[in-house]
Amino acid sequence: MVRSMTGFGRGVTTTDDFQLTVEVRSVNHRFLEIHSKFPKEWIEIEMQAKKMLSQNVSRGKIDITINVKMQEHSSFQVQINWPVIEAYKEVKEQLEKSLPIKDKWSMQEILSIENAILYEKNEVPIESLKIAFDNSLKEACEQLIEMREREGKQLKSFLLQYKDELLQQIQLIRKFSPQAVEKYRVKLMERIKEITETDTFDDRILAEVALYAERVDISEELDRLESHFQQLVDTLNENSSIGRKLDFLMQEILREINTIGSKNQSTECSVAVVQSKTILEKMREQVQNIE
Repeated sequence: MVRSMTGFGRGVTTTDDFQLTVEVRSVNHRFLEIHSKFPKEWIEIEMQAKKMLSQNVSRGKIDITINVKMQEHSSFQVQINWPVIEAYKEVKEQLEKSLPIKDKWSMQEILSIENAILYEKNEVPIESLKIAFDNSLKEACEQLIEMREREGKQLKSFLLQYKDELLQQIQLIRKFSPQAVEKYRVKLMERIKEITETDTFDDRILAEVALYAERVDISEELDRLESHFQQLVDTLNENSSIGRKLDFLMQEILREINTIGSKNQSTECSVAVVQSKTILEKMREQVQNIE
């Protein structure tokens, strides 16, 4: 199945204590390259993420982002620091014995005591985090692959369309290629007539024409091109990573077209060669997006 290397996926897991979101983005790259920025204490989770992605994706530059949002009711714990308050009470009682101070405690006074009230932020248990991350990453991977496959279908459709257009140009080249030899023969005979003023030509002229015909013969290149086109169709139907194989196939097709252009320089063939290169360039741009 044809897959694009561009995609996006998001997975969300919500528990009583937190909500964890994992986002995965991928773009084109020659190889598989996974980037992530996790806290140092999450090294095991980061390795888990890279392992899962490498099992599902063959090529592309992938960025993983993770966000943990604590639920409001479990974000903080508030505790009374009784040792601090008891120490404050003892000091106040000592002052009251020495000074004529009689005052009741107020809530404002208690809250103004440094460290009398402790606010502790809840930490996510690592095991709970692993489970939530695994679920979120699976969901994100499924969305990522689904998007890459959906775009891959479009890429396959484009490539098959361009293949048909390219095949039309190759058929034109096959049709007009024999004319090059005939034009050369007529031109050679006209030049000889201008020089010798005779209509009689010996075997050397015929041998020269035959030699030229062999030099500009492109039947093998045309046959190989048709073979490449069939290989292109077969490759697009494979269920594996085909991007590199298609890229190599594009190079082979370009080489055959260049050879045809250098061998057969008739006007019709030259126009078809230029058109073929234009179409092939569009195909190569699409192939660069395939996994």
